[in-house]
Formats: sequence, C-alpha cells, structure tokens
Amino acid sequence: VFIVGDSGSGKSTLIKLLLRELTATSGKVWVMGKDLAKLKHREIPKFRRNVGVVFQDFRLLKDRNVYENVAFAQRIIEKSPSEIRRNVPTILATVGLAGKYKAKTTQLSGGEQQRVALARALVNNPAILLADEPTGALDTETSVQVMDILKQISEDRLIIMVTHNPELAQEYSSRIIRMLDGLITDDSAPLTDEEIATEDKRIAEEKEASKDKKKKEKKPSMKFWTSFMLSLKNLFTKKGRTLLTSFAGSIGIIGIALILAISTGMTKYINDVQESTLSA
Repeated sequence: VFIVGDSGSGKSTLIKLLLRELTATSGKVWVMGKDLAKLKHREIPKFRRNVGVVFQDFRLLKDRNVYENVAFAQRIIEKSPSEIRRNVPTILATVGLAGKYKAKTTQLSGGEQQRVALARALVNNPAILLADEPTGALDTETSVQVMDILKQISEDRLIIMVTHNPELAQEYSSRIIRMLDGLITDDSAPLTDEEIATEDKRIAEEKEASKDKKKKEKKPSMKFWTSFMLSLKNLFTKKGRTLLTSFAGSIGIIGIALILAISTGMTKYINDVQESTLSA
C-alpha cells in the first residue's frame, strides 16, 4: 500500500500514528485488532515487535558491522545465540547481502545500507512493515533494486510505504492512498461495506480473545543480563569515548576529594591554632 502526497500532507504523521509514536487527537486507530489509543505504555514495546520500520536515513549503528546491526534487533527480544546465528544470515541472503555481513556500515553504499535497514526490520518477522521514503536518498537504479526486494516481501505481509513519487506507486502498488492537508483525497481500493463489517467482527473477536491472553502473558521487558551485556559490549566498542568519559569522571572525583581534604585540613589547623593560643 502506497501513501502518496506532497510534503506536509500528513503521510509521516500517519506512519507515526500506526507505530504509536503519536496518539490520535480524534477518531480511532486500529492495528491488528488493537485500539492504539488504549495501549498502556508498557504494552507499546510488545506491539512494536510486530511492526517493522524502514527509515529514509537508514538509522544504522555506525560502529557495528552488518551482522551486528541485524543481530541487535534479535537480541532486544531475547533471541538465543543459536537462533541469531541461524536467522541473521538467512535474512541477509534474502536482501542480497550474504557476502557483506562482516563489513562496517560506513563502508557500504547507500543502497546496501538501506538493505541492511530492511534486513533489520524483517529479521523479527513482523506482520506489518512501515517504510517512510525508503528510496528517497537512493539513485534510480538502486531504488529499483530495493523496490524489487520489497515487492517480493509483500507477497506474504503488508507493506505500507510513504512516497512523494506517484510513478513509483503506480508501478509497484496494489493500493494507492492519496493525501492532502491531512485528509485522504483518494483511495484506489477502498473497503466495501461487507469488508468493513467483516473487519469489525474480526476485531471484536480478537478483542475478546486478547482479554484472556493478557492474563497469561508476562510484561514485555528486557532481562537485566541482556541489558548488561549490550551495555558492556557498547563500552568496549567505543573504547576511546569510554576512556575519555572515565578520565573526565576521575578528574571530577579527585577534585572533590582534594577540596574536601584541604577543607578538613584547614579546619583542623585553625582549631589547633585556636586551642594552642587559648591555652597559652
């Protein structure tokens, strides 16, 4: 599904609403049977595990290689090392980066970086993929390559893509939604009344089923050990910054200790002088 419109028409805002980065000021936003406005803060991370996101500016970890960038998404959701070793190479092969898993992201072209971002969004097998201008920073040939990959992926999952390019939408879409000034002005395949009724029924059924499921499910959160290991790895990866921060922190601690020592010493010296003077 392509969302097409000029800058400022509300395309990116709609993507943020679907991702629950923003909350609608009126109306309702339903995604996979969930009313997003009613999601509690602690439920949002779990909801987002079913939604992959690809950004125009890639948003990769520049100090990590291709493999680590994709594996990071798996570590966040507590996948075992064996699962990560199995899943990451498979998804990298899917996006055509099988031989690049050791390369740093800074060594890759724009198209290759976008493929890494795509692999990271897909590695957790989300039900929906949101793509905000994924070809906006790419040349024509690379854009076609990325779009061909997305077209193949869209055979078994929903992809919602924002674009300024109506020709791109015309060529690759199965549905085009046009927006202007925050309003939908055209929909190439709007839902029929029958489809809306079916969808409402399905949402109601899922709502009932989710009530029982919520009682059994534990709160989504990262384990302490996973959080600790990710932080430790980050410290070792950025050795220079870690050493500089430690050195700066040490100067502060030593400075405070010296001030306290001098203050205590001067106070003791003054007291001793006073006592000896009074004694005399």
